[in-house]
Amino acid sequence: MSEVEAYVFRDQSRFWIQRVLVPILVCVGAAGNILSIIVLTRRRMRSSTNAYLTALAVADLIYLLFVLLLSFKHYPNIHDHKYELYWRFYGISHWLCDAASSTSVWLTVSFTIERYIVVCHPMKGKVLCTERRAKSIIAIMSILCIILTATTPFEYQLAFHDDCIKMCEESDLKVLRLHHVDEVQQENSTDAISLNTFAGDGNCTDDDSGDGIITTDEETMHSFMNSTRQLFQAIVNIQLINTTCCVKNYTITTEGTSFGKNRTYQSMFYWFSAIVFAVLPLALIATFNCFLIHSVYKSYQKRKVMTNSQEQKCQTQENRITLLLISIVVLFLICQIPTASVLIYDALVDEADARTENIKAGLGNIFNSLLTLNASCNFILYCLLSDKYRRTCKALFFHRDLNRQDSLFKSSRYSIRLSERKLLKRGKSNYVCTPKNLETYSLNSFPRSKSLIQRPLGKAQSTDLIT
Repeated sequence: MSEVEAYVFRDQSRFWIQRVLVPILVCVGAAGNILSIIVLTRRRMRSSTNAYLTALAVADLIYLLFVLLLSFKHYPNIHDHKYELYWRFYGISHWLCDAASSTSVWLTVSFTIERYIVVCHPMKGKVLCTERRAKSIIAIMSILCIILTATTPFEYQLAFHDDCIKMCEESDLKVLRLHHVDEVQQENSTDAISLNTFAGDGNCTDDDSGDGIITTDEETMHSFMNSTRQLFQAIVNIQLINTTCCVKNYTITTEGTSFGKNRTYQSMFYWFSAIVFAVLPLALIATFNCFLIHSVYKSYQKRKVMTNSQEQKCQTQENRITLLLISIVVLFLICQIPTASVLIYDALVDEADARTENIKAGLGNIFNSLLTLNASCNFILYCLLSDKYRRTCKALFFHRDLNRQDSLFKSSRYSIRLSERKLLKRGKSNYVCTPKNLETYSLNSFPRSKSLIQRPLGKAQSTDLIT
């Protein structure tokens, strides 16, 4: 690829990705992440895994909004002085975008490790993988990512430029130049003659008339007049360009500060970003994801010979959750590995020519669009692989009884406790047949029977909760 082709490739990628594809992905992804936040925060959807997925949706939503904001720098006239506020907050926008992206990376690592503990070490999972612990890990990860990327705003500062815009044609410029030259020559004719009179040195002679008038050689006078005329024309050209054919346009952009241009800081920051936000999390995710895939395969082989239908159903539900998280991780790896490769390349290679820089800029636009795609498509995986997510969406937007269902769910627990006390007082033993696990916190659990929802409030029976 030649230098001109690399330049065209960079500009075309900026147009089609930053100005066409990114707004579409942001609109779709923002709607999907808002839907995921609403659905995953319902009372019946609460779990440690869903807490991670909710935080991931929030981080992706923030990332999408700031990606759209940063893409405005590729639009025409964005450098006009009336958009000064945009450039003043450019560094902060870049910081929050990086922090949201880094938070998404480590949240993916967190729920991958949590799922590994639940699947491969179920006894420890009951103790370690709680909703409260998940919320604490989410808060810690978010704060650390914000702190570790806090130097980004200090890398940018405002830069003001004034550009000249030509507003007249070349023919008009020639007419104005000739007219102005004549005026200047007429005004300065006396000074020119006096200069020419005293320009000679030893070539002057006394006139025979004895009047004392000093004359010069004709060739010397002609050469001096030509040089004077050329000087006047150059001055006139500069004056015309600055006054008649030039209007100054003040533009604003950002440039690197002395801190941002420091070679030591750049080297340390690039290596730190490449290791902490690319190599290390991707290695952890790939490792634990392999364990999860192996566990799902073993579970599938075990389910073939399983005879207990209740145990088989529980195992199927757990496998569905694991498959959902594996699909999220696989999409994450596909979209993140190219960007991680660029970070590693920047950390290893310092010098590059203009052609290489243009190619890197074009590829950077493509790889950043993959990150935007990753932040926009998680809700599609939820809809495809989670039955409970689909049912909750339908109940939320079509049945309009999800809030009432949540209130009934809470009331039913109170009614069950009352029924349990009454049965224990009467000495009845038939209550022991009621399932102990009355709540299913997984993403793919089966819903309660509809008879419980249709009964009036406070009339729930223990038999209604048998699934």
